[in-house]
Amino acid sequence: MTNINDLAKITGYSKSTVSRALNNKGRISQETRTKILKTAKAINYLPNSKAVSLSTGKSYTLGVIVPYSTFNSYYDKIMHSIINEAFSTGYKVTFLPTNYDKDTELRYLKMLQAKEFDGLIIASAANDYNFIAQYLQYGMIVSCEETGNSGVASITLERTEGYAPILKILHNKGIHSVGLCFSRTIKNSSGAREVFHFFEKEIVTFDEKMIFENCRNFDDGIKAAQYFNSISPKIEVIFANSDEIAAGIIKYYQEANIEPPIVIGQENQAIGHFLNISTIDFRLNELGSEAVKKCLTKSTEKKTLKSKIIIRGKLQHDSN
Repeated sequence: MTNINDLAKITGYSKSTVSRALNNKGRISQETRTKILKTAKAINYLPNSKAVSLSTGKSYTLGVIVPYSTFNSYYDKIMHSIINEAFSTGYKVTFLPTNYDKDTELRYLKMLQAKEFDGLIIASAANDYNFIAQYLQYGMIVSCEETGNSGVASITLERTEGYAPILKILHNKGIHSVGLCFSRTIKNSSGAREVFHFFEKEIVTFDEKMIFENCRNFDDGIKAAQYFNSISPKIEVIFANSDEIAAGIIKYYQEANIEPPIVIGQENQAIGHFLNISTIDFRLNELGSEAVKKCLTKSTEKKTLKSKIIIRGKLQHDSN
């Protein structure tokens, strides 16, 4: 395979001049640059990525720590927005699934330390952010969840404010028996805890019995509905953590020939439009894009995206 030394010999220029031409850096004439690039193309020269990384100090790759390797609509939206933004800036993306295993996540942090990535984006962390912050000395780290006072930059969702307008409608209707679905447990997720405590504050009768954890897809939505249908007092409203999960919940009640509670989704997915259900758009399509921008600009600012409430169906009638 042709290397930079071969290219230097063929063109008659020094290796440093060839490197400057290939990387479009340094003061060389346009005539020299054009000759070297034409020769490189003619002999099908491909630069060694590790050598380029050593010479430029950049890998042009971002590592993205995600909790799951299987389909999850919430993280899929984030990942797609990361891919689109990274592509537009000339960066590659390597996805790093952890299944919330701390040791696996630690190996990825050490890859940042070894300069395999120019930065890390964390969709959801297994380790404490004060621990993760130790690796900031090796590269930029941006999280898509709250990082406390750790010093790790974050771009987060405005979670509780997204629920407030709908809770107001429910309160005016005298509805106080509410079920909540979470993709993780309230013990292991700061975001889930934040929402749980918000509902505790807003609804006097709300407690842990009224939540269903580890709910991540359509089939989990069916399981959530089965659980909520089995508890007392009767659940009048279920907040699903995606429109897809809301569809699973509705499916269970339909097959059981039971009048379903009011079901409210998240993410403003196509299935939500089809079912004509209310949903909370937490702007996941922007979350990953903003994380990439922060990572590449090395912005340590903590930013929150405001949610959008979309009222449909029965709630639309009740809110008028």
